[in-house]
Amino acid sequence: MLSSNPKIWNTLNRFFSKIYLLYLILFFSACTTTYKNLPKTEYPEKDIRVIPFSLPQSEKTIIYKADITFYKNNFGGLLVIKKIEDKNYRIVLTTQFGLKIFDFELNHSKLNVVFCIDQLNKKMIIKTFEEDFNLLLLQQNFDYLFVINNTELKQKIWQLNSGKINTFYIQNNESASIDIISKRKRNSEKISVGLRSYKNDLPGEIKLEHHNIKLKINLKLLQ
Repeated sequence: MLSSNPKIWNTLNRFFSKIYLLYLILFFSACTTTYKNLPKTEYPEKDIRVIPFSLPQSEKTIIYKADITFYKNNFGGLLVIKKIEDKNYRIVLTTQFGLKIFDFELNHSKLNVVFCIDQLNKKMIIKTFEEDFNLLLLQQNFDYLFVINNTELKQKIWQLNSGKINTFYIQNNESASIDIISKRKRNSEKISVGLRSYKNDLPGEIKLEHHNIKLKINLKLLQ
């Protein structure tokens, strides 16, 4: 019989989260070698709305329970994402007691700081958050949009290309949802994102990890 000790459950949850992230890395590496020789078609319009990813398309306020680990620092609380207008978002992280950790405005892929605690208010960290939220909200600039159909793995892969940077949004054809996001520079993966447990077209869990710095963002949908 399993123990009800919360410490044991927390340890198990961290263990399975690490296994899941490892699975994503191995899975995407395998996918890369599988579809790199598949034909890709350039999409005629630079319109991200063709990609079935719900966060940038939702008009309602979205609230996630957030756990952010940056090197040895940990920040937890509620992440609120509100779409103000097209390509303009307000992104606020507060503690469980309502104290602000940061308050950002993402306007046409540019992150503006309304408020940020001193520990995080560094140019490099703000630039990293800008990259992350552009990735999650599909706001990054790109030159070309390609579509790759992988019938063997039942996937449709949306590739956004900008110079040496390629971003992949991997769609599961059976569920019509985006399960994996990967940002790569040349052949090196910079950021991987796993999305699962969709609820009302919103990912119930999002796990984002950087591979060149020690930054992880785990989100669980509350509303």
